[in-house]
Amino acid sequence: MSELVFLEPDDLNEIPFTTSKLIAEHGKVNHHAVTKLIQTYEDDLKEFGILRFKIEEIKGRGQPEKYYHLNEEQSTLFITYMKNTLPVRQFKKALVKQFYLMQKELINRRVTRQIGKQAREALTNALHGLPESPHKDMKYKHYTDPVYKIVFGKNAKQLREDYGIEKSENLRNRFTSLELAQVEKIEGQISSLISLDYDYKTIKDIVSRKYLKTA
Repeated sequence: MSELVFLEPDDLNEIPFTTSKLIAEHGKVNHHAVTKLIQTYEDDLKEFGILRFKIEEIKGRGQPEKYYHLNEEQSTLFITYMKNTLPVRQFKKALVKQFYLMQKELINRRVTRQIGKQAREALTNALHGLPESPHKDMKYKHYTDPVYKIVFGKNAKQLREDYGIEKSENLRNRFTSLELAQVEKIEGQISSLISLDYDYKTIKDIVSRKYLKTA
């Protein structure tokens, strides 16, 4: 089954949700009927969090339509109010599995991010600990961009453009736990190379040859 659970804006600090549109599509029910049912039980659903929604235009008609965003508890409760048809039962099972996997992924990301703080601190300390030289003028960004190029094929600026986020937002909130682990592993090795007094170009060449060769 296709992706059913999302983050808005795909941020590990956000709450996973599904949409009324997906409930209608996979439950084989008219979307208007789903939204009416949501509105009927609006007070019940609000007991489990803010009832969020988004208004979009219907393609080809220019008519706005409201899509609800339901968190895990809201969507689980709401499906109990629907007729227990085979498509609804199948959708509910798939939805429960995807919410579980998303919560597991978020936990992994948070743990990896916490560990990653140590790697970034080690890299920062390694840079500060360098003797006075042109090499010391290299900033944290100069080392993270080559890492991002290895893992994603793009630098930080390009990744921000892809994700549609501002410079002030934390780019790493968008990475999966696996991507975070890859980034932080390479940064840890860069810290070691800096401590051994390798210059920026040499470090960049070493990590690029090692990881791009095996990618």
